[in-house]
Amino acid sequence: MKLKAIFVIFNILIGVSFLFVVFMPAFFLGWEYAAVFWASNWYLALLFLLVLGILNTYFVYNWRLFTALQNEDWDAVILALEKRVFERKRYAAGNIRLLVNAYVVRARTEAISRLEEELRAHKPKVLRKNALLIGIPHLLSNDGAEIATYYGEFVKAASGRRKEWLRWSFAFGRMLEQRPQDARETLDDLCDNASDPIVRALSGYLLEAYAQKDESERQRIDACREVITSSHSAVEWDALVEKARTDLYVLILSKLLRDVREWLYRETL
Repeated sequence: MKLKAIFVIFNILIGVSFLFVVFMPAFFLGWEYAAVFWASNWYLALLFLLVLGILNTYFVYNWRLFTALQNEDWDAVILALEKRVFERKRYAAGNIRLLVNAYVVRARTEAISRLEEELRAHKPKVLRKNALLIGIPHLLSNDGAEIATYYGEFVKAASGRRKEWLRWSFAFGRMLEQRPQDARETLDDLCDNASDPIVRALSGYLLEAYAQKDESERQRIDACREVITSSHSAVEWDALVEKARTDLYVLILSKLLRDVREWLYRETL
């Protein structure tokens, strides 16, 4: 009902605005001038109608999807998006992200693997761009070799914050795989240099496994904690993590991030 109301109100407002613009020259300058004005500027009205038509077409095209989202009917959302992605081959980033989110909401993470196969075959560039999100089934498998192999594949092609998360995921897999040296080298670098404080904290937390046998590692971890806690109070940290949870990948790590918070602020709790 809300969706229909928005659609109707939108068109009424646009229609009224259009009529106001069309007749405004006549109201202020007379009909004779209005006729001359629109004779030379008719294309403005045509452009306005074209834009309105495009917006309405977009709205109608997405009607079923918007209705399903409004009703929180995730099965219908999945059905609509699967038709777009698997049948029509529409690999827009929004479609991919929303489909993965719907799969997770419906506890169908295994279906993400099918999406991965589809993108590998038809749109590897989109897979690389969404590697963190689509790798969720691998992350949840707790299979170190599988996690490291998957995330390690995309590290070189990534940059910025996304690369830091991919590298951390790779190191996490190596730790589960009982290959501590490979994990440690990556975690050391992230602990020292990561621009994302959450990645830096996660790296320092995992490095605690090496601290008891290596004093230099203990110093690195303490410095890592100091950098984060000196720039973020516990409240600010909570706000930072809460904001990051809009990313489904970070949300999946919620339990681990609770442990990281206790580790960071254990002296103040």
